[in-house]
Amino acid sequence: MWLASATASRGIARQIQAATARVHDLVRAVKGFTFMDREDAPEDVDIARGLSDTVAMLESKRSAKRAEMRVEATADLPLVYGFGSQINQVWAVLLDNAIDAVAQRGSVVVTARVHADSVVEVADDGSGIAVEHRPRIFSPFFTTKPVGEGAGLGLHQARRIVHLHRGDIDFTSRPGRTEFRVRLPVNGAATPRVEPVQEG
Repeated sequence: MWLASATASRGIARQIQAATARVHDLVRAVKGFTFMDREDAPEDVDIARGLSDTVAMLESKRSAKRAEMRVEATADLPLVYGFGSQINQVWAVLLDNAIDAVAQRGSVVVTARVHADSVVEVADDGSGIAVEHRPRIFSPFFTTKPVGEGAGLGLHQARRIVHLHRGDIDFTSRPGRTEFRVRLPVNGAATPRVEPVQEG
């Protein structure tokens, strides 16, 4: 009896320790994602860290769908100059949409690399974007989600943020693979200064 009680207590202690670690990781991710107390001026932004924090923020949604989501960032990924929380909003929109697009146990893969600019690609293995919807995909208030599940502003706002950071965003889509590509200028003396995105 004593042995069983001691074993159960150790098991509960391990569960509490694991839960505490998860809460700590989530709090760290929230702070990193929002750039708490650091949004008054643009700064050097670590894209890989931002992607990691965004993935952590969406872990519950990914887990509920049993989807695979992984980030592959090259070790030499340079910093970009801008507003980190706004750039993270771009990753949140793209990853959230990708999770919505895949079936149960689907796959979302994020790659981050440098090729003149920093390039981030978010790919999913969902059914793809219908041809007739593609010209309007970045239009405000356009959504293919059911009523009440989307305002149609996510991709529109994401494009605004990317453009105000002197970058570009585009996509390709076919059944089984949709890929959004974001290009942001790498940090350097010639990097133009950017202004924060105003809501609305």
